[in-house]
Amino acid sequence: MDNVRKLENKFFKEIEFHIKKAFPNINGNLVPSTNEEDTKLSFDAKINNKQFSIRIRKNSYLEYKDLTIRSRSKNNGMTEIDKIKDGLAEIYFYSYMSEKEDFLQKVRIVDVNAIRELTKKNKFIRKKNIDGTEFNAYKFSDIKKENGDIYKYDKTRGIACNDNTKI
Repeated sequence: MDNVRKLENKFFKEIEFHIKKAFPNINGNLVPSTNEEDTKLSFDAKINNKQFSIRIRKNSYLEYKDLTIRSRSKNNGMTEIDKIKDGLAEIYFYSYMSEKEDFLQKVRIVDVNAIRELTKKNKFIRKKNIDGTEFNAYKFSDIKKENGDIYKYDKTRGIACNDNTKI
């Protein structure tokens, strides 16, 4: 988890920039969550009362065009998907780093309600890791069908939008 926080800190200004672009009516600054908010309430940062779960992935995962959420931990404890099913989490900030890991190449901001709906409908792929952990993979195309698209950014194309433009 410390590595996760390290990435959030590294890209904090970029994350805040994209969130403010996606939600131009939000006033205030992005504030990191406390450890309790992160582990128990399922968010990593907030602006006023708007809560954001943040995930930053390596560039090599871009090809999958999906959003992944842990569904089984090593010790079988509560996972991110459990918290989402319980009604926690609001907005997902999901991004991919550049190959050199020096900027965010692609960003997606998603309404978590779309993930809840896809989970109820069993519209995801369950994947297992070597270490015994598991995650659910949700296709961005399915998230869009559930009206979960809020914002998209692709640095390689210089495109940012908060509508239904396909990028």
